[in-house]
Amino acid sequence: MRTAPARMLSLMAALAVLLSATPSSAFKIPLSEESYLNVAILLQPQLQLVDKGAPSGGVGSDIFLRRARLLVFGNITQRLSFFVETDQPNYGKGGNFDVAFFIQDAFISYEVASKVWIDVGMLLPPLTRHVLQGAVSLQAVDYHLDLVRWAPGVGKVWRDLGVQVRGFAGPLGFRAAIMSGAHGTTRPDGAVVNPDDLPRATAMVRWNFFTREEDLFFQGIYFASEPRLSVGLGADYQPDAVATASGLHDSLGMAADVFLDVPLPDDQELVFNATLFHYRQGLDNPRSGTGVYAETGWRFGKLQPLISGEYFRARVDHQDQLALRPGFNIWFQKHTFNLRTEVAVAWTGDLSQARASVTGTSQLQLFY
Repeated sequence: MRTAPARMLSLMAALAVLLSATPSSAFKIPLSEESYLNVAILLQPQLQLVDKGAPSGGVGSDIFLRRARLLVFGNITQRLSFFVETDQPNYGKGGNFDVAFFIQDAFISYEVASKVWIDVGMLLPPLTRHVLQGAVSLQAVDYHLDLVRWAPGVGKVWRDLGVQVRGFAGPLGFRAAIMSGAHGTTRPDGAVVNPDDLPRATAMVRWNFFTREEDLFFQGIYFASEPRLSVGLGADYQPDAVATASGLHDSLGMAADVFLDVPLPDDQELVFNATLFHYRQGLDNPRSGTGVYAETGWRFGKLQPLISGEYFRARVDHQDQLALRPGFNIWFQKHTFNLRTEVAVAWTGDLSQARASVTGTSQLQLFY
């Protein structure tokens, strides 16, 4: 007799076959020669199997909506545009349906010069390319979440309120933002965070060797017809933004990354990306340290095996992290409709003695 997770996997596979023949696209409404409105939805139902996750000590199973988003975006004039996105993440995970529905992205963009924009609103801080990838177009099942370590209490779901300039100078792309960050507050224990109430600054520069990536949100895989190779450097800083037992500390994050997407004959594609992170938020803070991830996949038509791994060495003893994530994707309709899977084997704490945790994830995606 098949278990409930096995039946769910069969159902997801059958649904994938059924919908793979159905064309889909975002709904675009032309309003004038220069203006238009796009409306789209992103649904990512997910099945997770967790080793020793059941109360009996056996394999635990969970079915939930990893993301359920409504996207509204468009142009008002040739130079003036906007983007708004909602989310209700992890809806039903662990049986919890009391999940907030909120505005995640909301900003106005104005092209002040050719290929130079000013963005104002709720934005992704431009520390590194990985942070700026859209959830619609990831290569792996999800982000490398444990390696993105903003100061505690800053923004919401990686976003922050601020103003950003982004653009290009030949092959050089740049983004720089001034954001709210940690507000000047007095904590219950008497510690004063950011006593001068100074803003947060984040910036990234990247060099495009072949095709320029002009996307507002970068893609994890392009299904490319031309090669893309870029390298980037970024930094994120706010003074006195973190309070620990040893006192107030500046929040500093630095990153260096590389992205490669190469089309090959016979509808094949090689994709590789990696990022090195370094954080300083106090020597007694386990969020301080150095981390790295690497991710590579080889696509054969609609099929793609891939593998990724991540490692974080904390400044505090026995707070390290290591994970290996082999996976397999089926791109029925590229980013519009796909099925992505992975098995994550992870160790946390003192890695010489930590027990491995194993989580299998299967995620169906519809972007319409």
